[in-house]
Amino acid sequence: MGHVNKIGSNRKIILCFAISLLFASNGFAQQMFYSQLLQNLYYSLPETCKIDDNALDTVIMCNALSLGGDTVPLAFCLDENRVLEHVGYRFMQIGDTVLENKMIVRFIERELLSLLMTGDLNQTLISYRENGLLLLLNDKPIRQSILKDKRGFLNILKNIQGISIHFTGGKTYEVSLTIDEEQKLSFHFPADSELITGMDKMERDIRLAVQLKNHREKPDKTFAPDYSYLQLLRDTIYIDKGNTFLIPQINNDLFYVKADSSYNLALDKSLIAESFANALLVPVKNDYQVNITHRMYGKSVKTYTVSSRDFDDYFRCNFERYFGIESLEKDKLSGTLILSNRNEGNIHLAYVSVSLDNLLNGGTMEMQLYSNIPQQNIKTLFGK
Repeated sequence: MGHVNKIGSNRKIILCFAISLLFASNGFAQQMFYSQLLQNLYYSLPETCKIDDNALDTVIMCNALSLGGDTVPLAFCLDENRVLEHVGYRFMQIGDTVLENKMIVRFIERELLSLLMTGDLNQTLISYRENGLLLLLNDKPIRQSILKDKRGFLNILKNIQGISIHFTGGKTYEVSLTIDEEQKLSFHFPADSELITGMDKMERDIRLAVQLKNHREKPDKTFAPDYSYLQLLRDTIYIDKGNTFLIPQINNDLFYVKADSSYNLALDKSLIAESFANALLVPVKNDYQVNITHRMYGKSVKTYTVSSRDFDDYFRCNFERYFGIESLEKDKLSGTLILSNRNEGNIHLAYVSVSLDNLLNGGTMEMQLYSNIPQQNIKTLFGK
């Protein structure tokens, strides 16, 4: 139940139709989902656990589910569009120490609830093996008899005291749940987007398009650079040396101009390359109109327009950005933007173009966006 099932053509048509309605309007009465897997899990819960249509919170805690007389704590999360994007077993109050791994914690919560709710444990364990997911108790494969005893397994979960998340070699996660001084429940699994999100590529593409189109910048979040890392490049030009993505030409270096004792992000016609890179990597003083042509799964194409500040804010968490310049002609500056997902092992690839006048004065940018490219396919894009 915790794996990504292939969705039949009829279900895909229904899903696309429902999301197209959402894409056009934020108003809906029926609970909406991006994921067929999550929808199935949600509707496996008793009616007492369903979300109130009038609920205003985006994170909802619930203790309405009972299993063998014991209460099962649940967590529901809705996005800005009131689409349910998470339901799981709430094993602890998530503190700041795991907020950067929110997607991984949600994956574990969803899998724990799936194990408690499944009526076909054998199929669930088969899907675990197919997806490279290993469940251990005290560093040994957990016995099926423990999982079959739902009440006994729930008692184990109720004693969870902490969580540790290790990401090995950029490929594999090891998540350990501390039960007590002598017990540990562990999940080992690959950094695979489809497994972690519970969504196939079509569903993830749709989610990105809907969320990005409707996202609005959070007013309390600002870009605060650390000037202590700046290195003198030439004259009054300084560089905040970043990292590269596969090739040196694609990186996240930032450029500053020193005036008196202050440093300002370069955005000037005398520094075209530096200004172009800055504008694609971090928020600058201009707010651009970004016309996005989003090329999605199955040759589907969505076109929508967002502000650069909303775009920057949407990708602020969980993504590393890299940019490489292709050409610097006055009428058309062009480059490649890479948005690398820290948790899921995939990237979004965007080809960006803008005129010099629009870059300097805050006009329109054009973007061809290709989303959710698997990690194993990335090197072929650059001939590696």
